[in-house]
Amino acid sequence: MQIFVMAIMFAFLCFIGVYILKNSESKYRLDKTKAVEGFIKNNQIQISEWYSGKFCDLIDDEENEMIWFFVLERKQLKYKQIPYDELFYVGLTYDNQTVESYRRTGQMKKEMLGGEGFGSLRLGIPGNISDFNVVKNMSLTIVVDDRHAAVIEALFLSHSFFANIKTVKDTEINHWFRKLGMIIQAKENELRKSEP
Repeated sequence: MQIFVMAIMFAFLCFIGVYILKNSESKYRLDKTKAVEGFIKNNQIQISEWYSGKFCDLIDDEENEMIWFFVLERKQLKYKQIPYDELFYVGLTYDNQTVESYRRTGQMKKEMLGGEGFGSLRLGIPGNISDFNVVKNMSLTIVVDDRHAAVIEALFLSHSFFANIKTVKDTEINHWFRKLGMIIQAKENELRKSEP
């Protein structure tokens, strides 16, 4: 009987712990979304498409050819403004393995200024999407072709335990991966046409 009571108490404590964690996740997302909405109003961003996720936000401003990345760190909104022509690379990453990517050709600005090039960036281990049956984290790795060669990790999905790849809701990450890839390809084609 005593073991039964202890098991019930343990289950109740686990339930309370999970409830508190879920509640704090919801509060974080709400705070992040409010901060992003305020930023949009203050900076008059033209929204063509907006992904508001659990960990980050992405906004596509087609009118100004700009991608905006947002994350809330220690209750402070951090952002990166990425012009279309500075998108250099996007990789679809499962558990730190890049399973698919789009990349522009040629040198990066940092490399032209005497710095290290694309090859020096640590972007995860190359992998194959067919190798995955389960996954814990799914993200987009974005390389910005500015003088710092900024690398952004846009986390879309994170599980405490491995989840079956067939049941994971990954339509948003795949949509944004293809969208950013199409922008990279379009800018690459524009560059090729402008060359003599």
